[in-house]
Amino acid sequence: MPHRRIKELPPRRTIRSPVVPADRALARASRRTAAWFWLLAPAYLAGTQAGASPLEVGLSLGGHVAPSPTVSSRSNDRPSICDEYINPRALGVTGCTTSDRGAGDGWLAPFDGGDGVSVELDLGYRLRPRVRVALAYSYHATGFDQTVSSTDASGVDFDKIGNELSRGVETLGTVRSHEIFLMGFYDWPTRGQWKPYVGAGAGVSWVRMEFSWLWVRSADPRDIVTGVGQPNADEIRRNLAGTISAGRSVLRDMVAGYVLEAGLERALSDTLTAGFKLQWKRFDTFESGAHQGNLLRSHVPNLRRDGSEPVSTWSRTDDLGRFSVMFTLRYALP
Repeated sequence: MPHRRIKELPPRRTIRSPVVPADRALARASRRTAAWFWLLAPAYLAGTQAGASPLEVGLSLGGHVAPSPTVSSRSNDRPSICDEYINPRALGVTGCTTSDRGAGDGWLAPFDGGDGVSVELDLGYRLRPRVRVALAYSYHATGFDQTVSSTDASGVDFDKIGNELSRGVETLGTVRSHEIFLMGFYDWPTRGQWKPYVGAGAGVSWVRMEFSWLWVRSADPRDIVTGVGQPNADEIRRNLAGTISAGRSVLRDMVAGYVLEAGLERALSDTLTAGFKLQWKRFDTFESGAHQGNLLRSHVPNLRRDGSEPVSTWSRTDDLGRFSVMFTLRYALP
């Protein structure tokens, strides 16, 4: 039986599909949000490889009110009879050279609440249809701009504030903070156009507080009780009468805090939502580092004429918090 010749097939060709650059989507995103590109690119790639939903970028603008803070202060000052500028015989006075400077010293400045502006930027993932997380940066400026009387003096400050001062005031200006918070959100299921959500988180705040003070002794030496019982009491009274202690400082501290949030949003498009939110933040105790005034009893802020024993003050408050109302925009990156 004759063999049938099988027709040879043409050589097999490998069909190569066109290669789509992996960063094309990122390039499109970068053109739309150039300022965010290098921040978002690594997280975007990681989320894409893990099958995550698109990244979201949010912007919030609004105002806030802050509760009434009481600023408590203490110093390492000594009694005025231990000040060589006031009492030339200070080094011979009992207790003027001990190591317990400022023991029991303190006073308060109670301020009313303030208000100001808040700006927030956040970068988030939608982990599930109704669950998302975000890393949020915010800036807040709270205006207090109040001057109040110093109160509740203790230690060496009792006689100053209680008897000898013709004026003792402290001023709180603007409190500014830069904050980073990690937050989680749950989007409540509804059938309406407005979608409610709740959120909570924790973070840190870098706080700057404008603070100043002015203490003026009575100009009448007869009002001065400091120096009673000292052999040169009249000299001490004359040197102390009319003196001024004053200063202006920017107090700084980093504090931890938490945030609670609730809001409503409405979709404007497939990728853009708008809405508003209510936000409450609360922080740990703020305590400044040492700060010095410009004048201590009308001379440089140290106790000794040779420049030793500089006098410093520390200030703190437990009343850092903020209630904010903000307009929000959120954009889901493609």
